[in-house]
Amino acid sequence: MDTRSGSQCSVTPEAILNNEKLVLPPRISRVNGWSLPLHYFQVVTWAVFVGLSSATFGIFIPLLPHAWKYIAYVVTGGIFSFHLVVHLIASCIDPADSKVRLMKNYSQPMPLFDRSKHAHVIQNQFCHLCKVTV
Repeated sequence: MDTRSGSQCSVTPEAILNNEKLVLPPRISRVNGWSLPLHYFQVVTWAVFVGLSSATFGIFIPLLPHAWKYIAYVVTGGIFSFHLVVHLIASCIDPADSKVRLMKNYSQPMPLFDRSKHAHVIQNQFCHLCKVTV
């Protein structure tokens, strides 16, 4: 409570209290898997990949008999490398439809969806957020 002005002071992180209605800041559209904020599944997948590769190459393969080590390093290394490349490619591409990519301005805030007008975002192959036929 602010004693100087006699009014209450409220702090709301990432939101503005406007006429008793909570107004959130505009959300920017995500361009690819590297756009912030990251989804927690993304963090989990990278942690699992690092953990499995560390355990495989640091613990499991060194415990194999000497004759099998080199084959295991080559086969497992190829599989992990292939997975890493595919994971990076999947994170870097824009998953939006080609028509949306041509018309979308990613620097603009994401439009809000009004459920009182439409039941679903995409109806009859028309996206009500992007205003394009998909």
